[in-house]
Amino acid sequence: MEDVPSHARVPQFILFGDSLTEWAFDEHNEGFGWNLEQKYEAKVQIPDPRRLMENYSYTSTRLLPDYDRIITQATAPNAPRTLLFTIFLGANDACFIGETEYVPLSTFEANIRKFVETILVQDAMADTKVVLITPPPINIPSPDAKDKDENEMRKTNQAKREMRGYKTYMSKKRYAKRIMQIAQEYEETGRVIGLDFWGDLVRARLQDFGEEYKADKLPGSGLYGARDFGEGYFTDGLHLDKKGYNVLSRSLYSAVLSKWPELSPDQL
Repeated sequence: MEDVPSHARVPQFILFGDSLTEWAFDEHNEGFGWNLEQKYEAKVQIPDPRRLMENYSYTSTRLLPDYDRIITQATAPNAPRTLLFTIFLGANDACFIGETEYVPLSTFEANIRKFVETILVQDAMADTKVVLITPPPINIPSPDAKDKDENEMRKTNQAKREMRGYKTYMSKKRYAKRIMQIAQEYEETGRVIGLDFWGDLVRARLQDFGEEYKADKLPGSGLYGARDFGEGYFTDGLHLDKKGYNVLSRSLYSAVLSKWPELSPDQL
């Protein structure tokens, strides 16, 4: 039997990332991979990332060999066309290990640029659209402010800002900002967008309470005066639960169709 030409096969979306992408195919938490599968049923195939990657729960650096293998598969003769490629990294890279990030910001940036450039120069992926998704914040439980006076809370917050948890929280914000800057630089290609999931998740939680954005009271920061994300957003301090993934699914679908309406399920 002859191979089916690539243009005649059901096209694919590739979701590339760490454990936040691996868990995204779980129906129980309504991950963004699962959500896309529902929307694009019979229109697009979305390979199970557990069959594509070996280094879940790791960093952009540890995933370099997996990425090269995925690109080789996606550009092979008779491979299905890759319409969309999401890159969702930074959750582990930005974590503080001792006094520094697990993967320094400059190295993280170089890795992300490599991922994007590799796709853009592939003839077999000339129509592939890329979404760079920022890492979300972490969720540090809010301290109990009962019986604490303002001066005591202020001093405690100063001390908390020097701790690993808060440093990681703010590090995620820096890495998210860098992702958006990188995406902006590739805007003229018409093939790359950034998705500020860090900001979307923070805004969603603030909206729950009708609160405004205040830099010293960001949800999940663990400071006195700040709320945590509450039930349903995270399964732990790092991994997303149903509400968190719902925010990502809505934002991703909206961003993709706004930029590339031809990727609507109705158009495929």
